[in-house]
Formats: sequence, C-alpha cells, structure tokens
Amino acid sequence: MKKTLIASILFIGIGLTHAQKNSETNSEFGTSTKKGKNIEIDGVGHKQSFSSDGGNATVSGVNNVITINGFAAKLEVSGSGNTVYVDKVTRVVLEGTTNKVFYRESPTKTGKPNISTTGVGNSVQKK
Repeated sequence: MKKTLIASILFIGIGLTHAQKNSETNSEFGTSTKKGKNIEIDGVGHKQSFSSDGGNATVSGVNNVITINGFAAKLEVSGSGNTVYVDKVTRVVLEGTTNKVFYRESPTKTGKPNISTTGVGNSVQKK
C-alpha cells in the first residue's frame, strides 16, 4: 500500500513538473505555446508576456503585441503589424510588413542583434 502511494505521488509530481515547462493557450486569437525554452505565438491580436532564458521565440500573424522578459537567442517575426518587446536578443529575423522589434540589449560584440529583414516597413530599434 505504501509503495503504491509513493509511486502515485512520484508520478503526479513528474506530471506537474512537465506541465510547468510546457504550456499552450488556445483562444479566438489563435495559439500561444511555450515548450521548454521555446515560445511560439500564432494568430491575430495576442497581447501577452513571456519569460525566456535563452530559447527561440517565433511570432506570426497580425497585430500581436508580445513582451519577452529575459534573453531570446533568436526572435523570428512574420506577418503584419506585430510589435515585440524583448529585454535581450542575439538574432532577429523579420518577414512581412510593418513589424517592429524593440530590444534593450544584445550580447553581440557590436551591442546590436544580427538582423535579417524581408518585406516592407519592418524595424528593429534599441529602446
């Protein structure tokens, strides 16, 4: 009996630990997912904040406003009218139109993230 109880508690604890590392939100806006260190947002009109400690972040869709607290190694933004605020980022990839990224710092030698832009009206600015 005690062994069964201990095993049950162990499995519940492992399940809760896994649930804390992975989260997914589905709404009328689309989906937002955090799996381990990676963040994925897809849809229209999301207004959310996430914490990151070195993973990658992907934002796609229209008119999303996303705040990433912490460090994102790579940030990819595609679609139109997205705005992303990030504390620290190494690489930014922008595709689409009028997407904006505001960052506080970058760990690169220049202090600016490596930027790749495809589209019209996209911008990356230090804030």
